Amino acid sequence: MTGLMRVLLLLAASGGFPPALWDSFSKEDLPPEAFLDEGPGLWERLGYSETVRNNLARLAATGWPEREEERAARAGVRIVPFDSRDYPRSLAGTPSAPLLLYVRGKWPVAGPSVAVVGTRKCSSYGWRTAAEIGRAVAGAGGVVISGGAAGIDGAAHEGCLDGGGATTAVLGTGVDVVYPRGHEGLFGRIVREGGALVAEYPLGAPPRQWRFPERNRIIAGMADRLVVVEAPLKSGAMSTARHALEAGREVWAVPGRISEECCAGSNRLLFDGAQPLVSVEEFASVAFGRQLGLFPPGEERGKTPSLTEKEQRILAVLKKYGERTVDNLAVECTMSPADVFSCLALLAAAGHVFPSGPGRWSVVPR
Repeated sequence: MTGLMRVLLLLAASGGFPPALWDSFSKEDLPPEAFLDEGPGLWERLGYSETVRNNLARLAATGWPEREEERAARAGVRIVPFDSRDYPRSLAGTPSAPLLLYVRGKWPVAGPSVAVVGTRKCSSYGWRTAAEIGRAVAGAGGVVISGGAAGIDGAAHEGCLDGGGATTAVLGTGVDVVYPRGHEGLFGRIVREGGALVAEYPLGAPPRQWRFPERNRIIAGMADRLVVVEAPLKSGAMSTARHALEAGREVWAVPGRISEECCAGSNRLLFDGAQPLVSVEEFASVAFGRQLGLFPPGEERGKTPSLTEKEQRILAVLKKYGERTVDNLAVECTMSPADVFSCLALLAAAGHVFPSGPGRWSVVPR
């Protein structure tokens, strides 16, 4: 183990904010070995808190860095320091870039990247939109980056995987910790299908409230551009957008209903000048410089080749007026509820509509 790696591992487990701790040490223009040789006296001079100093002394005395490296090797986890050629170039130089990354899965995950973020408590429309964006990114040969959380994050990861792409989840825990618990299957699939789980925290690090805002800067820094699907004004997605703007990244937002709290932040981004994502296909065209169909040619051929007059009528109403119930559609399309049910079933099978709530239907975002 190099002297630098030993120091970086200690800082990662110190209980402080590693980039800030390292920044103060690097200004001393000392070799990494001096960090431990001078020990507590140096740490106090650098302004480290008593808690951080005590943690560093304890971890160094017990050989924790060496044991952590061994545990990572046994778990198939790579530790990528900031001076490695495998450290993401897009992340280097961003404000408070992480000193090292723990990586479980394939690394690096190659390809143009799009971060997709949003609220955990998303609407069915938001979930479906995030999934379609993920699928579109995969279809264009890109990589989806998100936070592995419930809601919009999970939808974007799953959409990318369903589209045959690779996705990276930046976690607010150790890469060997499943959080939320229901995402064990998703995390396993990400690793199996050519993606990666990434974190700056030691193995076994549990979820803590402050870690999720911290990891948001990594999501923003690793991505070429950021899409906010649904986000309240005070949310992790909005902090990720701020980090993206600070890093000079392109920020897009999906318009939402002005009456819904879950869209207040993403709508505010649009008001402040973010790019409006009003068509998934057009976004993919702009982001990747190519036209894109959401479904591969073989899959598209397997869908309903044409629509009946009644199906076209229902689809036109949903596109024009948005979410509708079966009763709404029956009145507006002058059809019986039984005919509406039948047409909706065929339209859903063809990928044109989806159930957006109890008894309600919406058109699939394009």
